[in-house]
This record gives sequence, C-alpha cells and structure tokens, in this order.
Amino acid sequence: MKKARDLLKPTRRAFLSLARPPSPSPTAVPLPPQMDPSERYCYNPRLQWNPEVEDYFIKAYGADNFSRISHALTRPSTYSCIRVNTLKTTTDAVVQKLKAIMKETGFEDCTMAEDGPNDNPTNELEDSLQNSPIAKCQIPGLEYVLFVKGSGPHSIDYGVAPGAPPKEVIVSRKCAEAVLRGAQVFVPGVMACSAHVEKGDAVAVSVAIEQHGPDGGWAIGMTRGTVLQGLQTDPYYSERYGLYIGQGITKMSRAGIFRVSEGIAVDMNNRVFKLPSFHDVLEGEIFLQNLPSIVAAHALDPQKGERILDMCAAPGGKTTAIAILMKDEGEIVAADRSHNKVLDIQKLAAEMSLTCITTYKLDALKAVRRRNESNDNVTVQSSEPLRFHEEKTFSTVQVLNPEKVRNEIVSNEKENERTYVSKADIRKSNRRMRNGPGRNQCLGGRVENSKGFDPDSFDRVLLDAPCSALGLRPRLFAGEETVGSLRNHAKYQRRMFDQAVKLVRPGGVIVYSTCTINPGENEALVRYALDTYKFLSLAQQVRF
Repeated sequence: MKKARDLLKPTRRAFLSLARPPSPSPTAVPLPPQMDPSERYCYNPRLQWNPEVEDYFIKAYGADNFSRISHALTRPSTYSCIRVNTLKTTTDAVVQKLKAIMKETGFEDCTMAEDGPNDNPTNELEDSLQNSPIAKCQIPGLEYVLFVKGSGPHSIDYGVAPGAPPKEVIVSRKCAEAVLRGAQVFVPGVMACSAHVEKGDAVAVSVAIEQHGPDGGWAIGMTRGTVLQGLQTDPYYSERYGLYIGQGITKMSRAGIFRVSEGIAVDMNNRVFKLPSFHDVLEGEIFLQNLPSIVAAHALDPQKGERILDMCAAPGGKTTAIAILMKDEGEIVAADRSHNKVLDIQKLAAEMSLTCITTYKLDALKAVRRRNESNDNVTVQSSEPLRFHEEKTFSTVQVLNPEKVRNEIVSNEKENERTYVSKADIRKSNRRMRNGPGRNQCLGGRVENSKGFDPDSFDRVLLDAPCSALGLRPRLFAGEETVGSLRNHAKYQRRMFDQAVKLVRPGGVIVYSTCTINPGENEALVRYALDTYKFLSLAQQVRF
C-alpha cells in the first residue's frame, strides 16, 4: 500500500494544481468604448454561488483554498481519460488505433498548449505526454486506463474591429459545458444569434449564464431565438463579458437553427480548450470516463462469480467497469428509478457485449424487499448501442462490513401498472420530440420493475449516490444550491446508505461515492455510517 500511495502522490498534487488562483473578476457593467476588446472577448468566468453556500464552503476549506477550487471548477481538464474494454481488445491495440485516428483527423497537431501549461493529473503523465498524445495510466491495477492529451486555455482572435462586432451565437450553459469538454454546438443548445447569419459564417460562441429573476429564482433572461446586436445597446451585452468559449463555422443559417429540432448548429473549429471528441470512436472498445469514477469501481474490488448491486447505476459507466473487472462472470444488478436511464444502462451493456448485467427500475430508497414479495423478476436487454460520455467524478469512500447486517426491512410501494398508450399520448409524444427531450419523455423499450431485494443478498454494493454534483468540471453555475438543499441531499444519502447496509452480506463491502465537494455529503456520511452501524469499519484505501 505504501508503494501505491507513493505512486499516487503526484496525482494528488496535480489535482490540487488544477485550482489556479483566479484572475480579477470583471464587473457586470457596459464597457467603455476605449477598453481593449481582448478583455471582453475572452474566457474568464466567475462561478456564482448562493451567498450562504459560499460562506459555508469558505468555513470548510478556507477563503483562499475555496477561491482556487471555485476557479478550477470553471475549467475542464486538458486531458481525456479512457477506459479500455479489455474483454474485447487490448490497451496497446487501442493506443495504435487512437493514434491513427488522431493523425487522420489532425488533432495530434493541436495537443500542445499555446497559452499556458496543461492541467495534467501527474507530473509523470505530463512527462510521458511530451512526445506522444496518449499515455497509459501508471497506477498499479489501472493499466487499462489511457490519458489522451488536450490543451488550453488558448487565446482566440474573433476578428473584432472598432464599431464592427463579430457575428455571435449564444448557447445555454449546459451546452457550453459540453462544448468545453469537446462537443459541438447542437441546435437545441442555441439560445440567440446575430441577424443575417448564413451557413458557413464564422461566429463567436458565448454562454448565457442563469441570472437572478424578479421572483428570486434563477433563469436565462432571454427567449430562444433572440437577435443579438453585439453593441453596448444590446441588453445582453454585459452578461457575455469574459464568457466566450471559442469560434466556429455555422452549419445552417439563423433561420434553420431555430426551425429544426436537431443537428449541428456550429462546428467548433477554434476552441478555448481543445479536447478530442470520441463520438462514434471505437464503440464497444473504449469508454470515456473520469479517473475518479474508474477508481470507484476499482475500489469495490469485484471478484468473479460474486453478486454485486449498483444501487444508482445510470448511465452505466461504473456498472460496465465492474463487469469488465469481473471478466463478465457473476451477476451485477444495476438499478435506477428512471425508466429511460435503465434503458441507457441496457444499451451500454449491449454495446460493450456484457452479459452479466441485470437491470431493474427501482428507487434506491426502497431497495429492500418486503417480506411477502416474490422473487420473480425478469429483465429484457436491448441491443441498441449507446453513445454516452458524461460521468460522475470526485470522492470515493469505502466501508467494510465484517458482521451480520441487521435484518430490518422497509416497505415498497405497489409496482407501477402498465397503461394503454392512446393516440392522444402518441400525439403528445410527437410534440415533445419537436420541442426537445423532457424529463418524462420515454425513449421506448421494456424495463422491468423490481420490488426490492432480500437482506444480506449481495457480496458487494456500490452506492454512487445522487448528490449536489458540485465537483463536476467544467461548471459555470452553482447558484441554485442552498444550504437547505445541501442538507436535503445528505438526508437522502443517509437513507440510501441504510438500505445498502441491509443488502450487503456479512463480511461484504460497500463503496460510497459522490461527485461533490460538499463535506456534508462526503465525510459527514462516513461519520454517520460509523456512528450508526458499530459493526462497520472503514477500509484502508488510497485517496487522490
């Protein structure tokens, strides 16, 4: 273990080194005409926090440290982490294929930073990426993980001339966060556009961040389709200060962008942060996943032939990582309360040719079966592939259960009944398709409901709990979280952990992970677990 800790020390240092001190934040007022446009047309966001939450984190981390954390959260990592499906291929084979693809697409020439050092996770990795855009993870046991080099931040010339601002496109905050990770600008993400934009025009791309509304809430203060003027008379002029994420070429006209419901609106050919896109690349052979998420599955230490529960499994990244570590031998029960998210797990498992994963629709708060419920549960797997890249990241805590788990059972609600789909429902679904995906929009396919599981029925349990997600990068807005909402997250997580304790067998293992920086959802949960369940003990593991 000492050797492993020594190897991870540079990694920990590098994670901290990502949090560079922030530059002086600009004030949200119209700029004087003589100000240098480079101070406006740049990427220098300041993360907005609820004042009470900000004060809470300052007390937890210290003012200087939290300032660095807050600044770092607005930047994506300048490397991509890839998990290789070793059941289908080898790490060396994937390295050769990726190098060929990067050379063909020309991305290999864009991996050197122009305006500053890369935020690589370790000094050793930085050295290994000097002569190659791809490097293997040097942590023992994680040799199936690859790092692909990106670069940034870069300064971009938007072609600003006195009295002649560039044509612009404003995208939603979530779209911008995806673009910073390497995605293109898709039609649903466009909020506003300059007049007279035609297909093939060069446009500056900026971000619309949620603002305080008159009702005290947060919202984007513009209607989709707003015409941008680009001058100080533009009512949204000051809101775009320091929030330009790159330049691209429009793939359709302004009229087309707001007429159609899907497709690429802007091809981002000049980005502040340049990261390779892995959309449709080596499907089934690789999976784009953040390193802490990979470590969470690795910390579970799954063994062949075991029965493992992933309580909040969607979108399936950790589930499939566990299956590969088990060599697809055993049983993994992957549960989520969302019908569509369970379908996502099925699709990803099919794409990666994994057969040991059984999926259920189940609320993690009701994971323990009632005494009088039967064991007849069936699942049907879909063969459609899933293209998914977002993963949770950050802290992982491992807890060991050496004694008998108390046989306390909670009740479940009645299983949802299937209903007849009427023509009106079909028309409603078609309208949703035109207007974009909604929270309850069904993607089609069959998902089996579960009434829960018997106590002591799993060798290992992964609880990747729903959380405030304040550790995800890049993040451009955090103002909606309040001290009350953070407390509510922690309450739900405790209830889920109670279920996990009942489900794991004596001597089994629970791994609890989140993607937040909130101590109330991390260290405080571990304190609760050890105080409440005296038979639990904290297992030793390496931390980042």
